[in-house]
Amino acid sequence: MRTLEINSNYGSVFGLDTAKGQQMIYKGGDTWTMREGSREKTIESMDTTKKALEYINRPTVMMG
Repeated sequence: MRTLEINSNYGSVFGLDTAKGQQMIYKGGDTWTMREGSREKTIESMDTTKKALEYINRPTVMMG
């Protein structure tokens, strides 16, 4: 099972536009920092952590 990496951006997991500077940074535990330009907000969200873990651990299909 893969784990989330502290200070990594998981914005693409949640459909954020990284080209516009939108980020969802994992801070450890259930803490997340959302950034867009100079704006920033830190939240505690068990649901967000759960969704990110489910996403990175989903099965992948290899064609080939």
